[in-house]
Amino acid sequence: MKILLQGVGGVGGIIGAELHRAGFEPALVTGNPDIAQAINARGLLATTPEHAFAVHPEAFVRLDDLPAGARYDAILLAMKATRVLEATRASLSRLAAGGCLVTFQNGIVGDAVAELAGPERVVTGIIGWGATMHAPGQVERTSPGRIHLGELDGPPTERIRALAEVLATVTPIDVNANMRGVLWSKLAINCIVTTLGGLTGLSLGEMLAERRLRRVFAGVYREVVDTAETLGVRLEKIAADPKLLYVPADAGWLTWQLKDLLFRLVGRKYRGLKSSTLQSLKRGRKTEIDFLNGYVVQQAARAGTEVPLNRRVVEMIREIEDGTRPMQASNMDELLPLAR
Repeated sequence: MKILLQGVGGVGGIIGAELHRAGFEPALVTGNPDIAQAINARGLLATTPEHAFAVHPEAFVRLDDLPAGARYDAILLAMKATRVLEATRASLSRLAAGGCLVTFQNGIVGDAVAELAGPERVVTGIIGWGATMHAPGQVERTSPGRIHLGELDGPPTERIRALAEVLATVTPIDVNANMRGVLWSKLAINCIVTTLGGLTGLSLGEMLAERRLRRVFAGVYREVVDTAETLGVRLEKIAADPKLLYVPADAGWLTWQLKDLLFRLVGRKYRGLKSSTLQSLKRGRKTEIDFLNGYVVQQAARAGTEVPLNRRVVEMIREIEDGTRPMQASNMDELLPLAR
């Protein structure tokens, strides 16, 4: 299988390094001259909980830098969601007959990619582990987990099984017949951890240490889960049961106390976790909000339901992007009336 990997940050770097170590030798397109230069000069250096190693592939900055006429059976899209549609358009001419694009973004991008490429050319994936790039060409997988893989809609096909065999050299694989459910379960987590981290400028532990912020977390999460179920999506377990953090709108005092304790325990366990939205905002970049809470707002309108918390969160993140609102914990105070 000829593989092209686009996006060699934390996640893409781990995928590329492990695939090269296993002998698959994917072509690497970084989109970043500094990363390409570092890999070409010193190699791609990877650290995981199991081992540390270096591989020495050739890295390219742009698709146009690849050998003319090169075609690929699988193009792995590992860049941020903000760049995935641009990458999809550019990649189509590089797909071999019967080839597929594999999406690995935060949020739900598969529908938009399928509109450009055709649903028959799209495979969807979810990364269930964390990774970071410490310096150009130096990546670390920071937590255990699986890659979840499947067709955007429908049971696993032969191409899914072939891809799973390849990607199993990176981390364990979960081949799933209900990727919509997997995507929405991951989306619900991202809509609170990733987005609210950007809104407040705080780590997960700092946010969940405050009761008023835990109330907002619960409200945003409930809207995402309710929207998915209204659309007929059956949520799938990723790391934990997606209903574990769910607090019904009519929950009694005891339920609230138990769920509040659970949120506090999550905050303690993952206290140092910083959101990718926060990192993007600090660098003055656009966030993935349209594919996170913005996607929830869009799908809720389709389902005829209201998601006032998620709608307001999207507006506030866009204000931070535009420079008209600071990142600060007090932003959550504006959401509290909607969370009650």
